[in-house]
Amino acid sequence: MEADVKWNSKLSFTGFVRGHETPMDTTLANGSLNRGPNPKEMLLNSVSACAGMDVASILEKHGEKLLTLDINAKAEMTKTTPAYFASVKLIFKLSGELKKESAIKACEASMTKYCGVSYMLSKACPITYDVFLNGELVFSGESKFTI
Repeated sequence: MEADVKWNSKLSFTGFVRGHETPMDTTLANGSLNRGPNPKEMLLNSVSACAGMDVASILEKHGEKLLTLDINAKAEMTKTTPAYFASVKLIFKLSGELKKESAIKACEASMTKYCGVSYMLSKACPITYDVFLNGELVFSGESKFTI
């Protein structure tokens, strides 16, 4: 795996991976151009997308009819220098004709066995998660890997 990053101006960068470009920046208030997410925000997107890929794949393999999957990630930041994630909370919002047990098992498998980004991040801070199915909270857990 390889990635390249190019400085544009101020605190604005462009990331390049497999021919795809991703803008990265910070806010105007922090002295830049606000042209993209900052690196920590990208990490939140990464953990959400990694977990989401697992969940969608697992449900598809089990013949479940997933209609939508939205994942919200929130991080509590330390007040230290450097500032880092003190904790992360993921909220999985699934809809469709899914068995409750299947939705829970798919999310739990991602957060305890398959999601490499969650695994790496869980070494630095606790990750908790909630699973909502068709608008109803059906499960809450913590990302604990047994590797």
